[in-house]
Amino acid sequence: METLAQFYIIYPLGLSDLGLMELKEKWNIHYPAQKLEILSEDEGGVLINVTTLQGFSLNHILRSPTRILLRVAEFKARDFPKLFNKISKLPMKHLLIGQRPEVEASATNSKLFDSRKIEKAITDGIEESYRKQPVKKKYLDHFEANKTNDLPKLYYRAVDDMITISIDTTGELLHKRGDKLFTGLAPIRESLASILLAALTHDLDKKPYTLIDPMSGSGTFLIEAHDSYKINNDRPFAYQHFPLWIDYALKKQFIDKFKSAENEKFSKYLGFEINEEVLKLAIKNTVGKNIQIKKGDIFAKSEVLPGDNLIVINPPYGLRVGEKSDINVEYYKKIIQSVREKYNPVRLGIIIPDEHRFNPAPKDLVARIPFKNGGLPVIFYILKN
Repeated sequence: METLAQFYIIYPLGLSDLGLMELKEKWNIHYPAQKLEILSEDEGGVLINVTTLQGFSLNHILRSPTRILLRVAEFKARDFPKLFNKISKLPMKHLLIGQRPEVEASATNSKLFDSRKIEKAITDGIEESYRKQPVKKKYLDHFEANKTNDLPKLYYRAVDDMITISIDTTGELLHKRGDKLFTGLAPIRESLASILLAALTHDLDKKPYTLIDPMSGSGTFLIEAHDSYKINNDRPFAYQHFPLWIDYALKKQFIDKFKSAENEKFSKYLGFEINEEVLKLAIKNTVGKNIQIKKGDIFAKSEVLPGDNLIVINPPYGLRVGEKSDINVEYYKKIIQSVREKYNPVRLGIIIPDEHRFNPAPKDLVARIPFKNGGLPVIFYILKN
């Protein structure tokens, strides 16, 4: 269990540099005595070299990735018999419990591009591996008792003639935290919210801020900020179906050593929502948390709320939520003006669709982060007051 292995941490496309900030911070919290070995970074993720247990633990610790893959092998193959032969020699007895795993395949400039043939060569190779090294009965029994979506998938990636085989340690995508959330219209995915909050706050001083979401919807930004340092033991993960984890005698001690902590960047969490039905959902989602969400209209006149305020907003995008009114760049400028008048924020983070070509003054702009939310190209603007 303490052998070194390579893990590829997948992030929302183009945001791996922001995800890496969280990885480094959380690594220093939970593994302060060991330097994190980063092998490579690309726009889709980060490859690291850590112990098997440490790689597994990142599923519980990190909040910004999509999923975490364990690298199994890398080799060249130009035909399907060679692919079959390579797979049949892999040590599947440590990773699989007798199942024919689902295969996710992608290929770029490769002679092996037919996904059906790729899947057949891989699953036939796994069956051959099982034939040479039969699966133990206790693993087969575990498989029969756990035929769920959490069983690990195999990931095949081909670039030119180089094949990479990985196995999923996560199961359901990591943005699914395990606690039941009630969502309103067009919510932002939790992992994206976590990344954007890190971008908003990473270079600020250490004093505690009040985080305000004036269009909070069902509360995703506020919840992610509040739970930023929470250890997720509320859901299962795919690695828990690996033979090497099933056999690990110190499971509970391993999980229990990771402790949740409060987010010291924020002293208060405050949200406002105009839609009463969505407000009810937000209140349900934040039960037991130090988060206050009230009914409020972002455009209504009110007294200035003093303090060191940070603002984050995911406003309506028009077509994405079926709005009939014409939402344009002037609408977003009006939001920004209202927020500045009400909260005098130290910083303001707002998501605006790319199509509106919002162009803030350079003196106001801290960062401009493009990404896709629900398939729609958007930009997260971080603005000074």
